[in-house]
Amino acid sequence: MVTWVGYTTLCFVSVISVPLWLQLPNSGYGYRRVAILSIPHLLYNPGVANLDTFLAQTAAIDLEVNEAGEVYAIGALLGEASFSRSGRFDSVRALRELDQFCAPAERILGHNILRHDLPLLRGQVSDLGLFQKPAIDTLYLSPLAFPENPYHRLVKDYKLVRDSLNDPLADARLALTVFRDQWERFAALQQSQPDRLAFIRYCLESDRMGSGLGAFFAALGTEQVTAARAYAIFREQLSGEVCAARFPEVVMRYLPDREQRIALAYCVAWLGVAGGNSVIPPWVRLQFESVAPILTQLRDRPCGEPGCDYCRRTHHPETQLKRFFGFDAFRAKPMDKDGGSLQRRIVAEAMADRPLLAILPTGGGKSLCYQLPALTRYQRRGLLTIVISPLQALMKDQVDNLRNKTGAPNAAALYGMLTPPERGEVLEGVRMGDTALLYVAPEQLRNRSFNEAIRY
Repeated sequence: MVTWVGYTTLCFVSVISVPLWLQLPNSGYGYRRVAILSIPHLLYNPGVANLDTFLAQTAAIDLEVNEAGEVYAIGALLGEASFSRSGRFDSVRALRELDQFCAPAERILGHNILRHDLPLLRGQVSDLGLFQKPAIDTLYLSPLAFPENPYHRLVKDYKLVRDSLNDPLADARLALTVFRDQWERFAALQQSQPDRLAFIRYCLESDRMGSGLGAFFAALGTEQVTAARAYAIFREQLSGEVCAARFPEVVMRYLPDREQRIALAYCVAWLGVAGGNSVIPPWVRLQFESVAPILTQLRDRPCGEPGCDYCRRTHHPETQLKRFFGFDAFRAKPMDKDGGSLQRRIVAEAMADRPLLAILPTGGGKSLCYQLPALTRYQRRGLLTIVISPLQALMKDQVDNLRNKTGAPNAAALYGMLTPPERGEVLEGVRMGDTALLYVAPEQLRNRSFNEAIRY
């Protein structure tokens, strides 16, 4: 969701508009390939040993196709062996040779292999033996292993970050590198948060996610839980982090359905880092459309129940005012029609994501009326609020003042006086989910790079 706020010295307007989400990171902890020599024994990391065995039985493949859907380059790796075709070749013959190359493998692996490579292969040759092998897609695992931002150094949105163009062998090697990092992260989670990983396994055991994930989680030692146990884990993992009153509704709607509960895995992973510099990748929200409604229901809609700690804490204007600005109360004047604080009423309406028009005199505390809701939205869902202002000279002061008052580093401004590197840094922060509040000059609305940055 993007919130547009335009204002002059006397008023501001808040209009709730289209969803904005962006992308998602690498935090780098986990088991490393370090052997410690002691006399007389050689100690080793069993997780890495299992990984090496797993990869020795896994064929990584990648295809390059033209706009007509014709395969013009193929790359595959299996252990120390490699397979490559490029340039002019008989595609049917080459794909059957690829099938022979993959025959010794127990499974196949690739980045976006389930939605890209395998459908292309089936369109060319429908009877390949590799279609019977379990498949693992590193694209699906990345936001779960690395929900922080950016979620992996070699992955941007749904694509691998390449050093060269159109080299499927290099892409197959990159996919193996990404998978190795994912394995190490999940192995660390297996030690520190085994229940969370068991819940993720339960949610992902679906034909849509590929049949190779069962062997992957089994090799990690992840427990295969029952529906009742999955429910208990889900409730425990989200305790205090979501609306307790709405939680049962979400469970009953999504958890029993094998296809729908996939979205719950991504929600649980993201909620573990919510409120920081993280954003769910656009492809996740587009492919698993339930993710956004689930998070909205659990985090954005106050239930009003006195026993719900999350809603009482997160949706209470005074609590958030104290948290971000250090004030105990809103300004008493100007007053609303009922004699209460007009500033508080505006903030409460904006925090509830209701469209509104507010008119305040100079010095009436207008800035806080959109700044506080923007910061709370970012904490709840990682959402971006956009403030449209013609006063470019004051934008930097607004950003600096907000940072000084709240200690929040996630405010930025985009206007014509920025240098190209400064502009690029601001837009990258928007794309990566680092920005909670963005001040924008009106002419930026016509800019292509700005519109692309806020597209999701």
